[in-house]
Order: sequence, then structure tokens, then C-alpha cells
Amino acid sequence: MPGGSIEVRSALAGDLLDALDMQAAVLDARGTIVAVNGAWKRFASANQGDRSTYYVGSNYLDVCEAAARRASGAGAQAVLNGIRSVMRGERERCTIEYPCDAPTQRRCFVVHVARFRHEGADYIGLVHEEITARKQAEERLQEAEATLRKVLEALPIGVWIMDREGHIIHGNSAGKRIWAGALYVGPEQFGEYKGWWLSNGRRIAADEWAATRAIRKGETSIDEEIRIECFDGTSKIILNSAVPLRDAAGTISGAIIVNQDITRRKAAEEQLRRATATVDAMNRELQEVLAREQDNARTDELTGVSNRRRFFELAEPMFAAAQRSCTPFSVLLFDIDDFKRCNDLFGHQVGDAVLRRVADIAREHTRGADLLARYGGEEFVVALPETDAEGAMTVAEHIRQGIAASRLRAGDREIGVTISGGVAEMQVGDDTLDRLIRRADQALYAAKDAGRNCIRPHAAEDGG
Repeated sequence: MPGGSIEVRSALAGDLLDALDMQAAVLDARGTIVAVNGAWKRFASANQGDRSTYYVGSNYLDVCEAAARRASGAGAQAVLNGIRSVMRGERERCTIEYPCDAPTQRRCFVVHVARFRHEGADYIGLVHEEITARKQAEERLQEAEATLRKVLEALPIGVWIMDREGHIIHGNSAGKRIWAGALYVGPEQFGEYKGWWLSNGRRIAADEWAATRAIRKGETSIDEEIRIECFDGTSKIILNSAVPLRDAAGTISGAIIVNQDITRRKAAEEQLRRATATVDAMNRELQEVLAREQDNARTDELTGVSNRRRFFELAEPMFAAAQRSCTPFSVLLFDIDDFKRCNDLFGHQVGDAVLRRVADIAREHTRGADLLARYGGEEFVVALPETDAEGAMTVAEHIRQGIAASRLRAGDREIGVTISGGVAEMQVGDDTLDRLIRRADQALYAAKDAGRNCIRPHAAEDGG
């Protein structure tokens, strides 16, 4: 990195911390606050905190203990316990979600606690992030799912939900009463169901069932009259309907099957049509709500790629699978060179456009199996399963070259940006994904030191 003295690095680190929207503080070995970032100060000012010192010099453990003694202090006690466990060396880091009730609303936060050494002394780093919106989105999602199940159980008709493989993932009580149970098979085995077309008495073939046609062809079938042999050997006449389910991209993801027993009362046709239409409309609305809430909870709003939380949710299992199967797994970590200067010169709107363009180009050069996420600020991360360091370097170079060649309008000027990145391949000593990412981060620093606008692989001599 040009001008890479300790002072310059410290200044850059300070600028980076101040650029974060998350509140960060550093504690010494006794728990005394020795440094805070700009977001911490802004939060303290906005919440009637100490504006003279912003709590620098105060003992954060004492603050937590005081909060824990209050009636609503369970969250503060959890944070206190987590910090103490890290300070005692029981673990290197921890993450704790906790509620923090404000006078007008209930707010939720997450704190990341990590221990580090600086100039021979132990310190504790705290990063607080408000997750109220995410928790509210998750609660709405859970409520929507619970409501759907209650509605399905309340319906007097049989409703089955199948996945794209044709396996039943939910059947309500009415459906199981009609069929005298459930048979969990896919479309290839639908011939195991015994049914005949009521109009001509012909046996229904496996590929003629409404569920098969919904899943394979996207067909919607309404009120097909058939006679079935139930699993207990009894015979019934039912109206059989199927509606394909589609995800946000329009791809068939499964089907809803609706059954109505009309053995005794064929006059129920109109009731079934109304119920089917209700279920269909309910499903469309629910799919929209679920897609929207899932997107809000898992996607970076600015760039449209996965957020940091979603990255670890998906990348941790990918990393574990690679360990079990002894297959290559690499991580690319890159950030935008001089991004703060770009923001200062051209404004945050241009900076946001740069972040979106970088994300779009990175997305173009990654595979469907790869996982691209915004790691924080101007930093992005890519998990590359079944990819060794050489392959990861190729992907990284394509991304770097694509970004370097791209231009954006900023008023009457065209601007371009570059990235620096680090690549690390999983090794025997990488027992956690965090460790692998740290090695990629070391390689990223090597790229900065090499003059930026380049990618560097992690080498054994880099340490870590």
C-alpha cells in the first residue's frame, strides 16, 4: 500500500471505522472504552448520551451491569456475558442479538465482539448494528407462514403443496381424510395413484395427473372430475385441481393440489371453484409477501447481491461440504480502490452507482454455484466452490478487468474505478470459514501494497 507506514495505516483504519454505519468501540483489558467511531458518537448524540466524552474513559462492563439490573436487562446481561467470555479467552469472538427498548418503539441490535492485540496489549472490539428492520421482516415472514397453515387447516377441502420434484411438503387434514392418508412419491411414481376419468372410465396415466402437468408443463387444471381408489380401498368421486407455483424468476417451483369429495353432493362444484380461486389468489399474494420479506432480510438493498448475514448462512455449509468431500474451495475478497475519495469528489449518489456497477460486473463473471455478497462498505466477497486458487485467480482477474474497463457518468465527466483483491484456497489448517476469509484479507492487503488494481493469492509466507 502506498505510504504504508503505521501512522497512515492507523489513519486509514480510523477513516474506515468512521465510514461505517455500525457503532464501533474499543475496550482495554479492564473494559474501559478507549476509542469509538463516528457512528457511535452519532448514536450517543441521538439518544441523549454523553456528548462530551461519548463514554470514552467509562467502563463499558459497568454500563452493561447497570443496564442488566433493570427489569428489561436480559439483553444487557447477555452482552455482558459475551464480552466477559471473550475477555477471559474462552472464545476469540462472539455475536449476540439483543433487544433495546426505546421510549416509542422496541428496537433490536446485534453486537459483534472480538479480541485482538495491539502493541503487546489485549483489546476488545465491539461493533453494534441495528437489526430492527430485519427482525420485523422475519417476524412478518413467520406470521405469514403461520397464517397460511391455519388457513389451509381451516379449509373444508383437501389442499396439498408439492415441491418441484413432486414430493408432498404439506397436506391439510381434509386432504388426508379424502385419500385416507398420503403417499409421498414424485411424478415418476404418480402411476401408483389409482384414478379413472369420470367422463369415460379410462385409467389415469402417471403423466395425466393434474399435479404432474402442473409441475412439468406449468398447466393449471380446474375441477377435473375423477374417481379414485383411496389408500384404505374405498372409492370416491372428487374434483381434482392443480395450480403451478412459480418463484420470483417465473420458474416452476412446485404446485398446489386441491381435492373436493363430491361423491354425495356434486352440487359442491361452485363452492370448490370459489375455494380454489381463493387459495390461488392467497398463494399469489403470499408468494409476493414471502419473496419481498425474504429479499429484505437477505439482500443488500443497494446492490441487490446477498448481504453479509446471508453470505455466512450459505457459505458456511458450502465450506463444510468442501471439507467433507476434500474438494477445492476458494474465497475472493476485494474492495474498491480509493472509494472514499470517489465519494468525497463526486458525492454519495455517484458512490452508490459505483457500488451497483461493481456488483453487476462481479455478478456477470461468477457462476450460478458461486456466492457473491457485499461484505461491508465497499468490500465484496465471493465464495467459489470446487475452485482452486488458480481458478479463483482467473475469476478475480475477469472481474478486475471488467471493472477497470467500465466507465460511469458523473456530471460532465466519465469516471472509472479499480479494485484490489485477495484470493485464498482452503487448506488443511482452515478449520473455519472465518480463517479462510482472514487469509484472503491478508492477500488483499498484499494487493494494496503492490500498488492496487491487482489481485494477489495468499502465499504461505503471508502467514495466517
